[in-house]
Amino acid sequence: MLNNHPNRHLALLVAICSFNSLLAPVQSQQIQTVPLSPSYHTLYERNVDLLCRTGKPIDQCRVRLPGPSAETFDVGSLPAGVKRIGDESRGECGVRLGTFTTERVGKFVCIVMIGGEQFEAAIELKQRVPPRPTELKISKTTALIDGGIRANQTLKARCMSRFGLPVSNLTWYLDDKPIDETLLKPAQITTEMQDGKNLQTIQQEVNLYVTPEQNGQMLECVVNHPAFKSEQRTSFPLNVKFAPEAIPHIHIDELPATGSATVNITIHANPQPITRWTVNGRLIKEGESVDIYQAYIPRPTAGNGEYRVLLKNNDCSKERATLFTLEATNVLGTQTYIIKAVRVDDEGTEVIRNDDYSYNDDSNGSTFWLISVWTFFCSVIATRLL
Repeated sequence: MLNNHPNRHLALLVAICSFNSLLAPVQSQQIQTVPLSPSYHTLYERNVDLLCRTGKPIDQCRVRLPGPSAETFDVGSLPAGVKRIGDESRGECGVRLGTFTTERVGKFVCIVMIGGEQFEAAIELKQRVPPRPTELKISKTTALIDGGIRANQTLKARCMSRFGLPVSNLTWYLDDKPIDETLLKPAQITTEMQDGKNLQTIQQEVNLYVTPEQNGQMLECVVNHPAFKSEQRTSFPLNVKFAPEAIPHIHIDELPATGSATVNITIHANPQPITRWTVNGRLIKEGESVDIYQAYIPRPTAGNGEYRVLLKNNDCSKERATLFTLEATNVLGTQTYIIKAVRVDDEGTEVIRNDDYSYNDDSNGSTFWLISVWTFFCSVIATRLL
């Protein structure tokens, strides 16, 4: 046995040296490849360069070309369609493929001799495959109503880019701004054999709490892939449905003694609400006239889910109401607004009120609405109304 051999220390040293010599041919950490592996290419791409670089001059440069053959070539005698590139004196060993075809899918290997030692490095060549059209889907658990998304819930949306090579890159945006990463679940990547290729699918889910303020915004999944000339965008408009929103206190200017006046109030709701006014016991529905009052159908403004509601008093000399009630209703609920007239002095300055109403209430952070009353005398129409 070795332990009893008088030269056991010498034998052990020889064994270690022999073992190290077996490792030499597969060393690759001293060689840099250009491009890095794996490298993806489009079919029939021209002049594909494959290069190995070392920090020392190369004594001998041999290669195994990607494809079914395992034959090793000296770079001085390459087959047709393959050209030698690189300067061995500068530590370069490589080839240029005239055209990338399916026969050139596989591993390129460079085998170099440096100072009597052999080193290898490899570049895996794969065919670039564009993914299928991007899919953006909303979870079945999302509460929908009236063709939109009910407000104040978590919207779960999933973006998927299927069967590409390499895998696509996904990015989420809300109204052209990147979505906070804390709202995104980790991307899932799977591989599936399609047409003899291991194609990759990536999918990612976003959990977004939707509020009325996000109505009209755009949720987008943007896919980037080397096979695309430009990014691929898939959008989902947020049609957020909500009941008419409350306005804590509403003050308007006191109505004039004569002429006509129009009460103008802006409310937020989606879908469009149905409105009706109550003034001194009179009920005036939208689109109708009662006595001296005329109520108009709400008009959408430039803002999403914003409507202007108008009530006209055609003869203020007959009545100058100081309290108006507006009721707005849609499929999600009803909201009642109390509008109170405020007295102003001869110069048009509001008289300071000694009551519980104010224009700011820090307890709930709401901003109160100052609603203007457009006042004109008898011969002038305050607002051009259809």
